[in-house]
Amino acid sequence: MELLNKYSNIIGQDEVRNLVEEAKPLRGKYVTHVNATFYGGGVAEILNSLVLLMNDVGIKAGWRHIKGSNSFFEITKLFHNGAQGGDIKLDSRIKEIYEEVCRRNSIFMHLETNDIIVAHDPQVLPLIEFYRSEQPWLWRCHIDLTQPDKTLWRYLKRFIKQYDEMIVSDESYQKKDVDVPQTVIMPSIDPLSEKNKYLSSSQAKKILSEVGVKFHKPIISQISRYDPWKDPLGVVEAFKKIRKKTDCQLVLLGNTATDDPEGQEVYKKVVHKTKHMKDVTVLLNVDKNDLVVNSLQRMSEVVLQKSIKEGFALTVSEALWKGTPVVAGNVGGIPNQIVEGKNGHLVTSVGECAEKTVSLLNNKKTRRRMGEFAKKYVRDNFLITRHLRDYIRLLNQVNKRYGN
Repeated sequence: MELLNKYSNIIGQDEVRNLVEEAKPLRGKYVTHVNATFYGGGVAEILNSLVLLMNDVGIKAGWRHIKGSNSFFEITKLFHNGAQGGDIKLDSRIKEIYEEVCRRNSIFMHLETNDIIVAHDPQVLPLIEFYRSEQPWLWRCHIDLTQPDKTLWRYLKRFIKQYDEMIVSDESYQKKDVDVPQTVIMPSIDPLSEKNKYLSSSQAKKILSEVGVKFHKPIISQISRYDPWKDPLGVVEAFKKIRKKTDCQLVLLGNTATDDPEGQEVYKKVVHKTKHMKDVTVLLNVDKNDLVVNSLQRMSEVVLQKSIKEGFALTVSEALWKGTPVVAGNVGGIPNQIVEGKNGHLVTSVGECAEKTVSLLNNKKTRRRMGEFAKKYVRDNFLITRHLRDYIRLLNQVNKRYGN
C-alpha cells in the first residue's frame, strides 16, 4: 500500500482502505495487460499508473506490448480510423499482415500462464486466436465504436466474439450485435504523475520558456496527438476567428505515438498552415513532455479539444484538474467530462468554438468559477483511484463468473 497511500490526501484514507479490502479476493492473481505501445497516447499513460497500483493492492499485474512492423502499425491506424467511422478498404493482404504479427507475438508472450488477460484496442485483438483460451480474456476498447466502417466491423467481430468480456469507455459504445458481456469503465488521470502534479506559476513559466513559449499575450492551447480526428487544422481556423475579437496567442502541443505513423504527416500540415501566422507556436515531441503539458494546461486561459471523433480525450480531464476551463467537441467521451457552462463548453463547429473561447477570454470571473468546479468534478469522477476500483470490481466478477 506504499504507493496507494500517497493518494490519501486527495481521496481520503477511508477510500484507500476500501480499495485494499475489495482487492483481497484478487491477491496473487496474474493479470496481464497487452497493448500496442509503452509510450504515447492515453492508453499507455493509464497503464503506466494502473498496473503499478494493481500490484500495490496485491494483484500480480503485468504489461506487455505487441511488436510490429511499420506496415502493421499503418494497418492498425487504418483500423483505428475505420472503427471511428472512416471508410477503409479491407483486402486479404491487410488481414494477413495484421493476423501474422499477432501470431508471431503470441509465440513469445506466453500469456497462457496468466489468470486473466486484458487486451487493449484493435491492434492486439487477434492474439486470442493463437491460445487455448482456458483463462478469461477481456477486450478493452478505448475508441468510439458508435459508427464503425461496416466491412471492418464484420471482420473485427470475428475476434471480439471469442473474448469473455468487453470493456468500453461510454454506454453509447456498447454493441448489440456482439454477444459478449460489456462493461463501461471510463478512463482517468493520475493526479500524482508528472503531467498532473502541482506546479507553481513560476515553475510552469520557467518550463514553458525553455521550449519557446512566451507570455506576452493570453494563451489558448490544444494538447493532443497530431491526428485528423483531433482536428488541429480546425483549431487554427478557430484561432483566426478568435483573433479578430480578442488579442491572444495559440500554442499547439503534441507528440507522436509509436503505433501512429500518421502523426508526422498531420504535424507537417499544421506547420505549413501556420508558418505565416503570428502568435502561433507549434510544438512536437518536446523534452520533459509531461511537465510541459502540465505547465501549458496551467498557464492557458482556455484549453481547447476540438475533436471530431474521440474515444474519451483525457486531455480534457487533465486541463480541468488544473482549474482551466475547456472548450471541446461534443463527441465521444468528452460530454462525460464537461458539464456545459459549469467547467467549460461543448461545441460542434469552428465558429462555435471561437465564440465560446472569446466569451471565456473576456470574462475572468467566469473562468475562475469554472476552474473551481472543474477540479472538484475531476476529483470526484476521473482519478486513477476510481479507475482502479472499477477494475477491481470487474475482475472480482470475472473471477467468480469463470471460477478462475
